[in-house]
Amino acid sequence: MTVQYSTRSSYYLDWAEAFAYSPLFEVKTFNLFSRDTRRAAMRAVEDAELVVALHSCSADTLEFIKPLTSALKLRRGCFLMFIGNEYNIPWVRIGEKRDFLRDTEADYVGTQLLLEAGQWLYAESGATVLAVPHALNEAVFRRDKPEPMRTIDIGGRSTRYPVFIGDDERNRVFDVFAGIAPARGLRVDIDTHSRLDRLGWSAFLNNCRATIGTEAGSWYLERDDQTALAIREFLRVRSRSIRADGFLHAAFRHLPYPLKAWLRTLVKSLPVQHEALDDPGVCFAEIEARFFSNRLRCPVYSKAISSRHFEAAGTGTCQIMVRGRYNDILKAGEHYIPLDPDLSNASEAIELFSDPAERRRIADSTYDLVHDGHTYRHRIAGLHTMLCSS
Repeated sequence: MTVQYSTRSSYYLDWAEAFAYSPLFEVKTFNLFSRDTRRAAMRAVEDAELVVALHSCSADTLEFIKPLTSALKLRRGCFLMFIGNEYNIPWVRIGEKRDFLRDTEADYVGTQLLLEAGQWLYAESGATVLAVPHALNEAVFRRDKPEPMRTIDIGGRSTRYPVFIGDDERNRVFDVFAGIAPARGLRVDIDTHSRLDRLGWSAFLNNCRATIGTEAGSWYLERDDQTALAIREFLRVRSRSIRADGFLHAAFRHLPYPLKAWLRTLVKSLPVQHEALDDPGVCFAEIEARFFSNRLRCPVYSKAISSRHFEAAGTGTCQIMVRGRYNDILKAGEHYIPLDPDLSNASEAIELFSDPAERRRIADSTYDLVHDGHTYRHRIAGLHTMLCSS
């Protein structure tokens, strides 16, 4: 089961296609965005040997899968639910996702996090946790353009992380490189206010010698979303905002992507803000000082590798990223040029990038790594093995 509408998260399509094309599973796909399809899915899940809800069913909302709760409880086979957006935001809460796992008596939950983090996060859900990070779709994210023909030195696309998660790391990386890289004579294309569709993103990466990034997620992951909800209330008192879990936002999902992009731009010029968008009137430093300065970090390592890291690797694009575990797949200095958490070595990272031999060594090493063991074909085979052995 998936939820497909005018969104630009490439991995939504990648996972659906990986299951559909795999010889290990006989698959029937249901797009729950359609009411008629939801009714058909309700009938199908009761007799299926395995029911899989992909990340799109939970990433931004649970509204499309919740109507299947009763049917899922009556199923004869197993239920595996992948969880999207494993960090705390008030409009689709981790607590609600945990509740849904319990309510449906899910057999398995697929996490993008490290296994120990997933086991901590979904404790008491009743579901067995499977660590299943994203991977490379090598049919789409290919090395189509030789590096000498690429016209962008350092590129990046990402929507800005909201203040609710207490982590400004990705935003700072984009801001710093947008400032210092041009001053070093590099050709830069960095944008934190728009996203590209899957083919557009692949073409963009094929025109970049390097891209920048961080791990996905937050150091302050919570099971109960208490801090994110407190921040929402604090911001609500200070200014008017459109809630991301309200009627207007639900209607927004049914619009074509170009119209949605235009409306996002329009909202930014109005006195009413949308809580899911970066609000220039909200200072992250103030939110951090008020809600996170005296808080301990999550008791487990709560960040993860993301699909964008595999996509860059598949296009042969060197990556410049903040040091991290990256699900113990990517290693600093071998698969990416490392940045210190405070970004104090950004200039040194640019020096390394400026060495063509070093840049190609890293890009080639990462390219080989993901093709040898981290494509969606590998993930589906590994998942099949885990399900058969549990």
